[in-house]
Amino acid sequence: MMGVPNSEQPVHQDGPDDVLAAAKKKERVKARWSLLREALIGSQSSAAAKSKHSMNSFAGFQVLDRTVIQDTDEYSELLAKCHNVDEGHEEASSWDFVQNSYTCEQGGNIQFVTREVKQQPQQSQQQCTSQSSMKSRVEALLSHRSHGVDNTGNVRVWDAEATLAGFLLSVLLSEEFDNESETDQVSSNIAKVSDLRSRIKTALFANEDSICANVGQETCNVLELGAGQAGLAGLAVASATASLDNMKLLQLVLTDGHPKCVENNRACSTLMPERKDVSIDSQLLLWDSSAKGAEECQRIIKECRKKPSLDHSLDEGLFRICLASDCVHFQEFHDSLFSTIARTLTVGGVALLCQPKRGSSLANFMTLIDAVNKASTSNGPLFHVEMFEDFHPKVSKMHRSLESTNTTSTSYNPDWHRPLLLVMTKLRSFDEDVDGEIARKVVKTYITQNRTNTV
Repeated sequence: MMGVPNSEQPVHQDGPDDVLAAAKKKERVKARWSLLREALIGSQSSAAAKSKHSMNSFAGFQVLDRTVIQDTDEYSELLAKCHNVDEGHEEASSWDFVQNSYTCEQGGNIQFVTREVKQQPQQSQQQCTSQSSMKSRVEALLSHRSHGVDNTGNVRVWDAEATLAGFLLSVLLSEEFDNESETDQVSSNIAKVSDLRSRIKTALFANEDSICANVGQETCNVLELGAGQAGLAGLAVASATASLDNMKLLQLVLTDGHPKCVENNRACSTLMPERKDVSIDSQLLLWDSSAKGAEECQRIIKECRKKPSLDHSLDEGLFRICLASDCVHFQEFHDSLFSTIARTLTVGGVALLCQPKRGSSLANFMTLIDAVNKASTSNGPLFHVEMFEDFHPKVSKMHRSLESTNTTSTSYNPDWHRPLLLVMTKLRSFDEDVDGEIARKVVKTYITQNRTNTV
């Protein structure tokens, strides 16, 4: 019960900084309610208001060159011939075909085409207020109720996904970067990034001894979680097989929890040139830390094992590489994402998660991994974890430049926009009863704390 202030109870008086912070918070809340209203009715606020409060105002680091293709007849005809793509869900005018390209400093180039929802800055008032348009917007906003997952993957391709795709292509092209600084800290980071790049190449390129002995080509199984509408990271790896020699057979599975994302991943896969050494599948996969989620992961693994593969691992996992971008910002699903990675990754396999900090979300996910590692005293840690802030020179250079020259602007916020690379290497088999239960308890604890702090 609150009492009357007295001499023993100091009275806090808001200073200028407190008043300013409260005013900014009120402005942000008001702006976000306005953005929600726009999402429902399709109206447009001023560009200034959007740039100040929207996370989309920053154009991104553009590690991957992305250009909308003007002449799309070839790609439209290709999709029209495929009976399992679209099935009449979307009009052709709703989509753009995008050329994705990465050119390394030494001249190597890899490119591929994806189909993505058309970005329309303006809509007519008639479109905005029509009953059908309103219905579709409400359905998108309530997607988590009908599909168990939000609709953000269908809205656009996010920069972290393109950044991860560009990073992977730089690795596969063996791109070399000049060292800008010789400090011990920078040198140590370069050594760790070099080791990571080497491990990725080892997983994807065939062993020279095997090639010389002609013992048959190995297979690398790659899984992308939360692939969104384009699966850029996974398709970047698949596209490299057409340009580079001595890569292993690739079995790529693009997954998302939203059926519209799965449909468009299938469309994007169709746009890839057919190759005997590449298999691309698109599957619906909802992250779930319960027994139902374990069954879904096993379903994905069994589907892959039906196809020719030299990987006969006794571990419950199958995939050598797991990719995920912007997947840790919904903290309620941290235990489900963690369990999905642990179930599907083979021992020795590596998960690459690319995303900004987004407040406490990334830190809490790392807390979860650390808690499981420390609690499993009898079995040993489940994952070896590394965090890379500087993993691609273009991101690092732009970040430093933006921080030094754009300190007063709200268009770039490192917490929202700067992609970081979290690397998880699986050290042992996942224990559903022990590891899974610890993960659920940890997430429940910090979700409860977050709710308490916001009340």
